[in-house]
Amino acid sequence: MVEAVVTLAVEKLGGLLIEEFGYAVRRTHVRSEVEWIQRELIRIKCFLKDADVKQKGDDRVKNWVRDIRDVSYQVEDAIDNFIMIKSTSLSRRAGIIKRYVCCFSFLLNELALQHKLGRDIRGIKVKISDISASRITYGIENIGSGGGEGSSYVFEKLRERRRSSPRMDDHDVIGFDEDMNMLVARSLDQEMHRCVISIVGMGGLGKTTLAKKVYNSTSVKRHFDFCAWVYVSQDYRGRELLNEIAGKILRIEKGKLSMMSREHLEERVSKVLNKKRYLIVLDDIWETEVWDDLKTLFPDVMNGSRVLFTTRNRDVAIHADPRSSTHDLHILNQTQSRELFLKKAFPMEDNSLTCPPELETLATQIVARCGGLPLAIVIIGGLLSRKKKTPNVWLRVLQSIRWQLNNDPAQLMEILALSYNDLPFYLKPCFLYFGLFPEDLEIPVGKLILLWMAEGFVQQRGEESIEDVAEDFLEELVDRSMIQVAEKRYNGKIKTCRIHDLLRDLAMSEAKECKFLEILDSTNTDTSVTTRAARRISVHSSLEEYLKLRHPKPHFRSMLSFSRVQESLWRDQWKLLFMSLKLLRVLDLERAQIQVLPKEIRELVHLRYLGLKGTGLQRLPSSINYFSNLQTLDIRGSKVSRFSVQLWEMPGLRHLYLEKTSIVGHPPVHVSAMHLRTLSRISIYGNDWILGLLEKLTNLRKLGIHGYFASQTEALSRCLVKLSNLQNLELKGTEPILEPTMKLLLNQPSIDKLHLSGPLEKLPHPQEIQPNLTKIILEESRLVQDIFVTLEKLPNLKILKLLANSFLGKEMTCSVSGFPKLHGLELSFLDNLEEWRVDDGAMPSLQNLIINGCDQLKKVPAGFQYLRALRELFLFNMPGEFEAWINGDDSYKIQHIPSIVMR
Repeated sequence: MVEAVVTLAVEKLGGLLIEEFGYAVRRTHVRSEVEWIQRELIRIKCFLKDADVKQKGDDRVKNWVRDIRDVSYQVEDAIDNFIMIKSTSLSRRAGIIKRYVCCFSFLLNELALQHKLGRDIRGIKVKISDISASRITYGIENIGSGGGEGSSYVFEKLRERRRSSPRMDDHDVIGFDEDMNMLVARSLDQEMHRCVISIVGMGGLGKTTLAKKVYNSTSVKRHFDFCAWVYVSQDYRGRELLNEIAGKILRIEKGKLSMMSREHLEERVSKVLNKKRYLIVLDDIWETEVWDDLKTLFPDVMNGSRVLFTTRNRDVAIHADPRSSTHDLHILNQTQSRELFLKKAFPMEDNSLTCPPELETLATQIVARCGGLPLAIVIIGGLLSRKKKTPNVWLRVLQSIRWQLNNDPAQLMEILALSYNDLPFYLKPCFLYFGLFPEDLEIPVGKLILLWMAEGFVQQRGEESIEDVAEDFLEELVDRSMIQVAEKRYNGKIKTCRIHDLLRDLAMSEAKECKFLEILDSTNTDTSVTTRAARRISVHSSLEEYLKLRHPKPHFRSMLSFSRVQESLWRDQWKLLFMSLKLLRVLDLERAQIQVLPKEIRELVHLRYLGLKGTGLQRLPSSINYFSNLQTLDIRGSKVSRFSVQLWEMPGLRHLYLEKTSIVGHPPVHVSAMHLRTLSRISIYGNDWILGLLEKLTNLRKLGIHGYFASQTEALSRCLVKLSNLQNLELKGTEPILEPTMKLLLNQPSIDKLHLSGPLEKLPHPQEIQPNLTKIILEESRLVQDIFVTLEKLPNLKILKLLANSFLGKEMTCSVSGFPKLHGLELSFLDNLEEWRVDDGAMPSLQNLIINGCDQLKKVPAGFQYLRALRELFLFNMPGEFEAWINGDDSYKIQHIPSIVMR
């Protein structure tokens, strides 16, 4: 990890200090000292791989590594403080000069600032000299700065994978066949009482993996009317868990759920489940109180419903249902362990699961050291899959595993740590970052990537964008089995991810040791958070608790808030918060209630990520353009209706997420925000900035516009032609989009995702639509022509959503060979739809279908039985006649579908 810290320090020295403020360096006569420090840190980096290996068994080396980390932090602090004070003083001076006030005091302050910088640099130089001299004493050798075998990862393969087929489920499940059959049988048996079935075992045995196999089995999906999966975790939050359960059962937005009383919510959930034979999975329960809080949600109406637990605590299982025997999960036997190991260690080989003869003995010994624990085997197998297949390399790994596990979780952590230590330096901070998130949280990958970028973990690589490089980093962590995929997008990319709780414990342990992060929750004290000088803090309790610490925390570079409540601070509290965090790069206050940002926020000149989603913010400060380093601004779910034209003067801005916000004022002639890639939900009501400005934003990948398009159709059309990198376009308005404009929108070759909300005159001929479209969403289109006639001809369309009033006709037909690659289809609130026919051979790849609120559709569509690839069918708010046909004469049309959910 220290290698990443040194790398960031070197980049600061070279990029920020010398280039941006080079004149100040020359005037303070410290240029040579700065260059010396930069060169010496680069030299020290070459020895860090060797030191990282030796520090585990040598306290002297461990202290040497710690000293390097601390002096690198000092370099970062000196530069960041210098730039922060310099930037804020310049902005203040500008205002004073305009008011004809003498600036003599500013000149004195500048001289003092330069003197302090020189003093700090000279002190750092002395420390680095001592560190360099002690290296030989500790026997630390130069084994190269290439990052060792861990950095031998082949980026070309990652890029190729990203371009080709979606990733398959990476859980190689071995040895669970008998367990799965037993659990499926118990789920489907003749016992009519609502039973609690518990999978019990230590961490790393594969309880969650087994539960998922049961949950996703075809027979289980067909047997139960309703299935839901809920993560509980050790950090139990009663109301949040209730909201999650209710959201999945009632399909109500989170914001509305939080406004409902607990009693009302529990009553509604129980009432819905009263009419269903349900299966609810509660994954990772630690305490009996969890079941005591939730059991009233799951009524026993003698219809064979089931609740499936995974837990490490047998007492929890017995407490929940004393009549039901626990299912104890055991370690894998030797044969199963070997099979799983070979699958992970040789992932690119054929299915023969053979091991080279020269590695046979070593493989047996390594597997034995894992003690039959699936998680340990997967981690070690993943580690070896990226190393050379030679006896010497494998022997070194074997020698690193000095422990026979014998079901000891502490010893399991040693094996997990081995995989962490093998990570290349650029992945270590990315992995440790997962420790900031609450346990068992499904983490949005889009947000995670933007946070990594703001932290400086990701650098440009050739012609690739920083976002693509960050995506590769996540893919590599997944390939190494360090991170799990929770959900994927329609194009195979990862949408959300999560981390196993044991690996999260490892991340937090390693992160705290190297001052990478701190967590503020109910278990932390004032001293534990403030004395370790961590660089990042994640608030899991409340921001008010953080303010009670009453100590300045200038060392923090990041603050992420995961407060359990929607808290609202007083203006003076917000002012105090920002004044104590002047060196922040990342500030995420999602869901915290703040109407106006205090003026002190303008001093956060290093800010690269500002997350104000769902805060209720009413306006942004006029000093927003002071954030010249800002990369991401997210004000979705706020009340900000107007944005200053100074927006276009922010050169670092890459991602701007708005909430139907207007840009006020005439755009500048020269636009600084040329790197903008996301401009989403911007309003053009009463604005005329499209022509002459939008066409300059040639790096845009995602564009969302809200407003009247009729008056700006020509300008919009001219600009879209020039946005050759645009991939995702969303247009929402109330005026019709005429056919010529539609032809233009549907013929932009770079666009693969299109969301149109508002009246459409008509769809163009299929031959006038470019073939690269993979996702289309239409709502309020008010089309009378059969939409399928046009869209079914698109060769690469994978997702189609026809939402409220997109189609006003009565009949739709999917013809033979139509929609050849369509995976997902949603039809919602098509009020006039009476008949839908599916020809044999249509939609051969359809896997997921949602039909919602189509009141006039009284029968199962003719030809439904031909949808042989369909895996999931969701039927919501459908008329009683439709449900009667489903359970009666039309049942043969859907009997092949594994999972059918009706609500």
